Amino acid sequence: MDVLTLWILATAGVVSVLLFTVRGFLEQLPEVFAAWHRARRALRDRDAERE
Repeated sequence: MDVLTLWILATAGVVSVLLFTVRGFLEQLPEVFAAWHRARRALRDRDAERE
């Protein structure tokens, strides 16, 4: 029975860390998309100035 309890606790710990990591990644996505759009806009504006 002790082994089963340890497996349950270990699984819960792994799931907890996984959820924490996924949440952190998802919170950063809006900033990544905003930076991507700013970079594309800067390149487009730079190319428009050259013409």
